[in-house]
Amino acid sequence: MIRHSSNASESWKALPWKQFRRNQFRLQKRVFKAIQVGDKRKARSLQKLILKSTAARLLAIRQVTQLNAGKRTAGVDGQAFLSFEERFALSEELAWQGSNWKHQKLREIPIPKQNGQTRILKVPTIADRAWQCLVKSALEPAHEATFHARSYGFRAGRSAHDAHKILFSNLNSHANGIEKRVIELDIEKCFDRINHSTILEQLIAPRGIKTGIFRCLKAGVNPAYPEQGTPHRRLITPCTMLQTPP
Repeated sequence: MIRHSSNASESWKALPWKQFRRNQFRLQKRVFKAIQVGDKRKARSLQKLILKSTAARLLAIRQVTQLNAGKRTAGVDGQAFLSFEERFALSEELAWQGSNWKHQKLREIPIPKQNGQTRILKVPTIADRAWQCLVKSALEPAHEATFHARSYGFRAGRSAHDAHKILFSNLNSHANGIEKRVIELDIEKCFDRINHSTILEQLIAPRGIKTGIFRCLKAGVNPAYPEQGTPHRRLITPCTMLQTPP
């Protein structure tokens, strides 16, 4: 439990952020190794520890209130930022309700597209974004251990430049003979029609996290397809859970 003085801003700035990151990374490595050896039970226990970790909670709140590009975007509650006192209060709320989190509705922002159509951006509240960020820190190491070595999308520490490097190495004139080709696929309305049951079946997580993810999916559901679809630009994306195993 973090004890802070009446001067909440000084207390927040004085927190040992580097130590928090080391503590979180240590737990994440243990989750990764547990999945590598096939011990999902141990991995789920460690994920519960991350969910309860003070370091992970405060890092998640810091990420969504200070570091993310959309940190000043309000949800349906109209709250665009948190005071330092509210950040500590949210940390305590995550500690008590993290395993039984209930998502609020999403704020809908119309975004015009180049083809004249409109895409609806659905924005969670700051508290919901903090919970998603916290859960992401528990889910990511478990699924990183199952991803294909040549998978680069939506993965921590990887980018399009890594994909470019592999393509260059395998498509240049001195590699793999002359029979080479690139196949480009675009799944139409992937996020809009992705199946909720498939996501939850693939998820490596304890029951509390799965329940929260289920509520997260239903909070932004399209009424026309109640069992499908997930909003774009969430902290937790289905692409982090549904990649091809090796």
